[in-house]
Amino acid sequence: MSNMESYLSYIDLGELYKKIGDLERAKQAYEKIIECPELAPLGWVNIAKIEASRNRLKTAKDYYLRAVSIDGDNYETLYNYANFLMDMQDFNEAIEYYNKALEKEPNLALAHYNKGIAYASMEKFTEALQSFQQVLDINPDDASCLFDMGSIYYTTGQIPEAIRYFQKALELNPYDSKTFEFMTECFRKMEQTDVAITYLKRAFDLNPTDVSVQYKLGDLYLESGNPEKARKIFDIALKLNAVDAVLIYKRACAYLKMSEKDRAFRELSIAMQINPLIREMILEDKIFDLYKDDEQFKNIINSRRKQM
Repeated sequence: MSNMESYLSYIDLGELYKKIGDLERAKQAYEKIIECPELAPLGWVNIAKIEASRNRLKTAKDYYLRAVSIDGDNYETLYNYANFLMDMQDFNEAIEYYNKALEKEPNLALAHYNKGIAYASMEKFTEALQSFQQVLDINPDDASCLFDMGSIYYTTGQIPEAIRYFQKALELNPYDSKTFEFMTECFRKMEQTDVAITYLKRAFDLNPTDVSVQYKLGDLYLESGNPEKARKIFDIALKLNAVDAVLIYKRACAYLKMSEKDRAFRELSIAMQINPLIREMILEDKIFDLYKDDEQFKNIINSRRKQM
């Protein structure tokens, strides 16, 4: 066994200790690797990762820089340090080191992808799209990258382009509820409510316990003039969270559009008992404008005001 091979066993030992949560012994194993000049950068990188996991960020950065100073020509060392800088939200420096890694390994798709994330985080969307496109040049079937490009086009108001990339992402990953949600928002912006509902129903089917999807689907049904379907969605949601005041308020809106005023008002009263701030939502909601002079409605609103 060569001298280097004898040290390689400490890498496996360190990983084993990390797996069982014994970070100190893992660190000790990696410190042994540093004794081997050829493996020292790998040792420092692994120790830096341990220190970062302990939230000792300054120490972690020092260890990463030791690795870079020893082996600045190794793309993996540069890439790992760039990832650390991303976690620190030091996006400009992270991009610098991703570029250095890419000089050594131009086809490192993850470096291109993370560069895109860094640019997007700084709202440099043109540069982000260019980085994501480089990912697709290497791996055209990267669904995450297609989704992120769609998200940028959505954010910048380029809705047809956003839909095109979201559709490509769904072709590769038809079970991603988040992409269906974004498709929903695209078609809402295009005022195609029926299409939006179709996509959001897919998101709901994939993740029926997601509260945000429940809210959105119920609201869409209300907007499209289907209060009965909205009420059913809110019923499902309330089975999972019976004391969600906003859901109860939303169901009250559905009842009112179904011309069930008494049930609607009872729901409003319950919602306000759970959360008095619901009163402000009621007063701002145009759906209740026709009932501002209704004695039952005024009693509900004013009774909560007296108790507050």
